[in-house]
Amino acid sequence: MSHPRTSELPVLRRVVRSSTIDLVAEEIRNAIYRGSLLPGQSISEVRTAELLGVSRPSLREALQRLVSEGSVSHAPGRGAWVKRMEPADIDDVYAVREAIEVQAARLIIRGDRRTALIDDALADLEAAIDGNVARAIGDADLDFHHAIVACSGSPRLGSLMQASMVHTRLLSLSAPDGYEVRCDLVDVHRRLAEAIAAGDERAAVELIGRISAEAVARLHHEKSDPEPVVVRGEGTAAGDDQWSSLRDTMRP
Repeated sequence: MSHPRTSELPVLRRVVRSSTIDLVAEEIRNAIYRGSLLPGQSISEVRTAELLGVSRPSLREALQRLVSEGSVSHAPGRGAWVKRMEPADIDDVYAVREAIEVQAARLIIRGDRRTALIDDALADLEAAIDGNVARAIGDADLDFHHAIVACSGSPRLGSLMQASMVHTRLLSLSAPDGYEVRCDLVDVHRRLAEAIAAGDERAAVELIGRISAEAVARLHHEKSDPEPVVVRGEGTAAGDDQWSSLRDTMRP
Protein backbone atom coordinates (compact mmCIF):
# COMPACT_ATOMS: atom_id res chain seq x y z
CA MET A 1 0.00 0.00 0.00
CA SER A 2 1.38 3.38 -0.95
CA HIS A 3 1.74 5.97 1.77
CA PRO A 4 -0.19 9.24 1.52
CA ARG A 5 1.80 12.31 0.66
CA THR A 6 3.14 14.34 3.52
CA SER A 7 0.45 16.82 4.45
CA GLU A 8 1.10 20.50 4.84
CA LEU A 9 -1.27 23.32 5.61
CA PRO A 10 -2.16 25.07 2.36
CA VAL A 11 -0.28 28.29 1.61
CA LEU A 12 -2.71 31.17 1.89
CA ARG A 13 -0.74 33.66 -0.14
CA ARG A 14 2.87 34.32 -1.04
CA VAL A 15 4.73 36.05 1.78
CA VAL A 16 7.36 38.39 0.41
CA ARG A 17 9.28 38.73 3.67
CA SER A 18 8.80 36.35 6.58
CA SER A 19 10.37 36.88 9.97
CA THR A 20 12.17 34.09 11.78
CA ILE A 21 9.26 33.90 14.19
CA ASP A 22 6.77 33.50 11.31
CA LEU A 23 8.83 30.65 9.86
CA VAL A 24 9.30 28.88 13.19
CA ALA A 25 5.58 29.11 13.96
CA GLU A 26 4.81 27.71 10.51
CA GLU A 27 7.22 24.79 11.00
CA ILE A 28 5.68 23.81 14.34
CA ARG A 29 2.14 24.39 13.10
CA ASN A 30 2.77 22.06 10.15
CA ALA A 31 4.39 19.47 12.43
CA ILE A 32 1.21 19.45 14.53
CA TYR A 33 -1.00 19.24 11.43
CA ARG A 34 1.05 16.34 10.04
CA GLY A 35 0.92 14.48 13.34
CA SER A 36 4.68 14.69 13.76
CA LEU A 37 3.98 16.39 17.09
CA LEU A 38 1.06 14.68 18.82
CA PRO A 39 -1.54 16.00 21.30
CA GLY A 40 -0.04 16.24 24.76
CA GLN A 41 3.53 16.01 23.48
CA SER A 42 6.06 18.30 25.13
CA ILE A 43 7.95 20.72 22.92
CA SER A 44 11.47 20.79 24.28
CA GLU A 45 12.72 24.34 24.05
CA VAL A 46 16.41 23.42 23.85
CA ARG A 47 16.12 20.56 21.36
CA THR A 48 13.51 22.25 19.18
CA ALA A 49 15.61 25.42 18.93
CA GLU A 50 18.59 23.27 17.92
CA LEU A 51 16.52 21.35 15.37
CA LEU A 52 15.21 24.50 13.70
CA GLY A 53 18.49 26.41 14.02
CA VAL A 54 16.97 29.38 15.83
CA SER A 55 17.49 31.16 19.11
CA ARG A 56 15.45 30.18 22.14
CA PRO A 57 13.89 33.67 22.42
CA SER A 58 12.65 33.37 18.80
CA LEU A 59 11.27 29.92 19.55
CA ARG A 60 9.51 31.17 22.68
CA GLU A 61 7.83 33.97 20.72
CA ALA A 62 6.72 31.55 18.00
CA LEU A 63 5.31 29.19 20.62
CA GLN A 64 3.44 32.06 22.26
CA ARG A 65 1.83 32.78 18.90
CA LEU A 66 0.68 29.16 18.69
CA VAL A 67 -0.63 29.38 22.25
CA SER A 68 -2.70 32.36 21.14
CA GLU A 69 -3.98 30.34 18.16
CA GLY A 70 -5.06 27.52 20.48
CA SER A 71 -2.85 24.72 19.12
CA VAL A 72 -0.20 24.81 21.88
CA SER A 73 -0.58 25.01 25.66
CA HIS A 74 1.90 26.48 28.14
CA ALA A 75 2.30 26.55 31.91
CA PRO A 76 5.06 27.95 34.15
CA GLY A 77 7.45 25.23 35.21
CA ARG A 78 6.15 22.78 32.63
CA GLY A 79 6.89 24.58 29.38
CA ALA A 80 4.96 24.11 26.15
CA TRP A 81 3.12 21.11 24.77
CA VAL A 82 0.76 20.34 21.91
CA LYS A 83 -2.82 21.00 22.98
CA ARG A 84 -4.91 17.91 23.62
CA MET A 85 -8.50 18.54 22.58
CA GLU A 86 -11.32 17.42 24.86
CA PRO A 87 -14.96 16.57 24.07
CA ALA A 88 -15.91 20.03 25.33
CA ASP A 89 -13.88 21.53 22.45
CA ILE A 90 -15.79 19.76 19.66
CA ASP A 91 -18.81 22.07 19.36
CA ASP A 92 -16.72 25.23 19.58
CA VAL A 93 -14.17 24.14 16.97
CA TYR A 94 -16.87 23.26 14.46
CA ALA A 95 -18.96 26.35 15.22
CA VAL A 96 -15.97 28.52 14.30
CA ARG A 97 -15.21 26.48 11.18
CA GLU A 98 -18.83 26.62 10.05
CA ALA A 99 -18.92 30.40 10.47
CA ILE A 100 -15.73 30.80 8.44
CA GLU A 101 -16.94 28.57 5.61
CA VAL A 102 -20.41 30.11 5.47
CA GLN A 103 -18.97 33.60 5.14
CA ALA A 104 -16.50 32.37 2.52
CA ALA A 105 -19.30 30.80 0.48
CA ARG A 106 -21.29 34.03 0.66
CA LEU A 107 -18.31 36.06 -0.56
CA ILE A 108 -17.79 33.68 -3.48
CA ILE A 109 -21.45 33.76 -4.51
CA ARG A 110 -22.06 37.47 -4.01
CA GLY A 111 -18.78 38.35 -5.70
CA ASP A 112 -19.28 35.86 -8.54
CA ARG A 113 -15.80 34.51 -7.87
CA ARG A 114 -14.16 31.58 -9.66
CA THR A 115 -14.48 28.13 -8.05
CA ALA A 116 -11.92 26.05 -9.97
CA LEU A 117 -9.97 25.36 -6.76
CA ILE A 118 -13.08 23.79 -5.22
CA ASP A 119 -13.57 21.53 -8.25
CA ASP A 120 -9.93 20.43 -8.12
CA ALA A 121 -10.16 19.73 -4.39
CA LEU A 122 -13.33 17.68 -4.91
CA ALA A 123 -11.54 15.54 -7.50
CA ASP A 124 -8.68 15.00 -5.05
CA LEU A 125 -11.16 13.99 -2.33
CA GLU A 126 -12.82 11.46 -4.63
CA ALA A 127 -9.41 9.99 -5.49
CA ALA A 128 -8.40 9.81 -1.82
CA ILE A 129 -11.61 7.98 -0.91
CA ASP A 130 -10.98 5.50 -3.72
CA GLY A 131 -7.52 4.90 -2.21
CA ASN A 132 -9.12 4.13 1.20
CA VAL A 133 -6.22 5.48 3.30
CA ALA A 134 -7.50 7.33 6.36
CA ARG A 135 -4.82 10.00 6.49
CA ALA A 136 -5.08 10.80 2.76
CA ILE A 137 -8.87 11.11 3.06
CA GLY A 138 -8.54 13.39 6.07
CA ASP A 139 -6.07 15.64 4.27
CA ALA A 140 -8.20 15.81 1.12
CA ASP A 141 -11.33 16.57 3.13
CA LEU A 142 -9.68 19.49 4.91
CA ASP A 143 -8.15 20.69 1.64
CA PHE A 144 -11.63 20.80 0.10
CA HIS A 145 -12.95 23.03 2.87
CA HIS A 146 -9.84 25.20 2.68
CA ALA A 147 -10.44 25.60 -1.07
CA ILE A 148 -13.82 27.18 -0.33
CA VAL A 149 -12.16 29.76 1.89
CA ALA A 150 -9.32 30.33 -0.57
CA CYS A 151 -11.82 31.06 -3.35
CA SER A 152 -13.41 33.79 -1.20
CA GLY A 153 -10.34 35.97 -1.71
CA SER A 154 -10.26 36.97 1.97
CA PRO A 155 -6.78 36.71 3.56
CA ARG A 156 -8.25 37.13 7.04
CA LEU A 157 -10.74 34.31 6.59
CA GLY A 158 -7.86 32.28 5.19
CA SER A 159 -5.73 32.86 8.29
CA LEU A 160 -8.63 31.92 10.54
CA MET A 161 -9.28 28.79 8.49
CA GLN A 162 -5.66 27.71 8.72
CA ALA A 163 -5.82 27.76 12.52
CA SER A 164 -9.21 26.04 12.38
CA MET A 165 -7.78 23.23 10.26
CA VAL A 166 -5.13 22.58 12.91
CA HIS A 167 -7.84 22.48 15.59
CA THR A 168 -9.88 20.04 13.48
CA ARG A 169 -6.85 17.78 13.05
CA LEU A 170 -6.11 17.93 16.78
CA LEU A 171 -9.68 16.83 17.53
CA SER A 172 -9.16 13.74 15.36
CA LEU A 173 -5.73 12.99 16.82
CA SER A 174 -7.03 13.44 20.39
CA ALA A 175 -9.96 11.04 19.94
CA PRO A 176 -9.71 8.16 22.45
CA ASP A 177 -10.74 5.63 19.79
CA GLY A 178 -7.91 6.64 17.48
CA TYR A 179 -7.74 8.48 14.18
CA GLU A 180 -10.72 7.93 11.89
CA VAL A 181 -12.37 9.76 9.01
CA ARG A 182 -15.63 9.45 7.13
CA CYS A 183 -15.41 8.04 3.62
CA ASP A 184 -19.08 8.43 2.59
CA LEU A 185 -19.19 12.18 2.09
CA VAL A 186 -18.43 12.59 -1.62
CA ASP A 187 -22.08 13.17 -2.51
CA VAL A 188 -22.70 15.96 0.01
CA HIS A 189 -19.38 17.60 -0.84
CA ARG A 190 -20.23 17.45 -4.56
CA ARG A 191 -23.62 19.03 -3.85
CA LEU A 192 -21.89 21.78 -1.88
CA ALA A 193 -19.45 22.48 -4.72
CA GLU A 194 -22.35 22.60 -7.19
CA ALA A 195 -24.41 24.91 -4.98
CA ILE A 196 -21.55 27.40 -4.66
CA ALA A 197 -20.83 27.27 -8.41
CA ALA A 198 -24.53 27.80 -9.18
CA GLY A 199 -24.78 30.77 -6.82
CA ASP A 200 -27.31 29.03 -4.57
CA GLU A 201 -26.41 30.68 -1.26
CA ARG A 202 -29.20 29.10 0.76
CA ALA A 203 -28.31 25.57 -0.32
CA ALA A 204 -24.60 26.18 0.26
CA VAL A 205 -25.19 27.47 3.80
CA GLU A 206 -27.48 24.52 4.59
CA LEU A 207 -24.95 21.98 3.27
CA ILE A 208 -22.06 23.52 5.22
CA GLY A 209 -24.21 23.33 8.34
CA ARG A 210 -25.13 19.71 7.63
CA ILE A 211 -21.52 18.65 7.14
CA SER A 212 -20.52 20.40 10.36
CA ALA A 213 -23.42 18.94 12.38
CA GLU A 214 -22.68 15.40 11.18
CA ALA A 215 -18.99 15.76 12.08
CA VAL A 216 -19.91 16.98 15.57
CA ALA A 217 -22.38 14.11 16.06
CA ARG A 218 -19.77 11.53 15.00
CA LEU A 219 -17.11 12.93 17.33
CA HIS A 220 -19.64 12.88 20.19
CA HIS A 221 -20.46 9.24 19.29
CA GLU A 222 -24.12 10.07 18.76
CA LYS A 223 -26.23 7.44 17.01
CA SER A 224 -27.33 8.23 13.47
CA ASP A 225 -29.30 6.46 10.76
CA PRO A 226 -27.63 5.42 8.62
CA GLU A 227 -24.41 5.00 10.58
CA PRO A 228 -21.45 6.84 9.02
CA VAL A 229 -18.92 4.79 7.08
CA VAL A 230 -15.46 5.43 8.48
CA VAL A 231 -11.86 4.48 7.76
CA ARG A 232 -9.42 4.13 10.64
CA GLY A 233 -5.68 4.47 10.43
CA GLU A 234 -2.58 6.21 11.63
CA GLY A 235 -2.93 9.92 12.25
CA THR A 236 0.82 10.50 12.10
CA ALA A 237 2.69 11.42 8.95
CA ALA A 238 4.06 8.55 6.91
CA GLY A 239 7.79 8.07 6.79
CA ASP A 240 10.59 9.83 8.62
CA ASP A 241 10.83 13.58 9.00
CA GLN A 242 12.98 16.14 10.79
CA TRP A 243 10.99 15.73 14.02
CA SER A 244 11.60 11.98 14.36
CA SER A 245 14.81 12.49 16.34
CA LEU A 246 12.85 14.31 19.03
CA ARG A 247 9.92 11.94 19.45
CA ASP A 248 11.57 9.62 21.96
CA THR A 249 12.47 12.55 24.21
CA MET A 250 9.20 14.48 23.81
CA ARG A 251 6.62 11.83 24.62
CA PRO A 252 3.11 12.82 25.68
